[in-house]
Amino acid sequence: MKPIYTALKYLLPVCITLIFNMKSVAQCPDGHPGGTTAFDTTIATPAGVTNRQVKFPQFDPSMAMLTCVRLCISITAVVDTMDIENNSASAQTADVYYNRNDNITGPGLSTPLTNSFMYAYGTYNLQATNGVVGSGPDFVAISKDTVMNAVTVCRTISDSTTIAQFYGLDSVTYNYNISALVSPSITGGDFNFRIGTSAFVNFRFEYCTCPPAALPLNVKSFNVSKVMDTRAELKWTGYDDPFANYHYEAEVSRNSRNFTTIAAVEKNTNSTEPYRLLYDVPNGEQGVYYFRIKQVYSNGYVRYSNIKQLSLQSSATTKFSVYPNPSSGIVGIKFDTGVEGKFNVQIFNTQGQVVMQKDIVASGEAPVQVGNLSNGVYWLRLTDKKTQSVSVAQILIK
Repeated sequence: MKPIYTALKYLLPVCITLIFNMKSVAQCPDGHPGGTTAFDTTIATPAGVTNRQVKFPQFDPSMAMLTCVRLCISITAVVDTMDIENNSASAQTADVYYNRNDNITGPGLSTPLTNSFMYAYGTYNLQATNGVVGSGPDFVAISKDTVMNAVTVCRTISDSTTIAQFYGLDSVTYNYNISALVSPSITGGDFNFRIGTSAFVNFRFEYCTCPPAALPLNVKSFNVSKVMDTRAELKWTGYDDPFANYHYEAEVSRNSRNFTTIAAVEKNTNSTEPYRLLYDVPNGEQGVYYFRIKQVYSNGYVRYSNIKQLSLQSSATTKFSVYPNPSSGIVGIKFDTGVEGKFNVQIFNTQGQVVMQKDIVASGEAPVQVGNLSNGVYWLRLTDKKTQSVSVAQILIK
């Protein structure tokens, strides 16, 4: 009689529970005790399913500051039923091996979070078959045996650059992979083997937090005033904490939605004087400008002041135009008649990051190609290397 291998996994209902929990952890930058926001999800592994996704909410940046993210998986595996019966006319010995590997990948995990496990049953001494199925010295059975009881592995993420991706109002998604194998080994080979296994896996996702009461926006009395038609002054006072690691960034926008950085300002705990920053309208521009102050912590946490607006205009005329604009990717500059000289070109994305920079020479009216960009909205800043005058234009790539 050929050996029969029957692998049975019970299809168990998926149970998902979200639990909000606050507990004391490391202190926050200003000395207040930290806390955690935790989400627990418990899943069952249905028969035949080896891959699934597990999602957790991102952390609302307006609620608190994150100092770490911690992910744990806790695995409980049960052999619900197992039996081996010797069908041969001679005595045999048998062993059974349970092998399992759990693997999770996703945001913040530079290498997978894994757990490997092996459990051996036996050695069983099975007598020659007695002809009676399911009983006698040629038969062995096991039921409800917990081979893994809440075996837990964890990973803590504390790098500030990595933590930044957990802020938001959406979710983070992890991929969970299960590899489980149960194999018998018997000296003869004429036997019946049956097994039924099940498993529950608990995912615990924790955000280490500092409450907003402990981390106010260190900006008060923020105001923007017109110094002249072409210049605005940004002025604010800070409640500066000598122990917290952060700086300020002044930002400007033309539509109140997409802001770019004017300048970064380090905190100053040695002076009670207000922060001051001047903004000059780029050549050829005019209209309403929107300003705000951003407070940026070293771990990526940010907070914003209220938005102030002001009408400004430039007395200079535009010396160039972006050509074509909108564009499918190619960016070129077409200078007005009579413009000659050397210029520095900087292109910024809507986050204020420099994505391209180069020096060009203007001579005549022929367009000068600058480079290629991917889809999006950009700002091009052109600086005359002789006079240091600056002109700015918006670019649309579609």
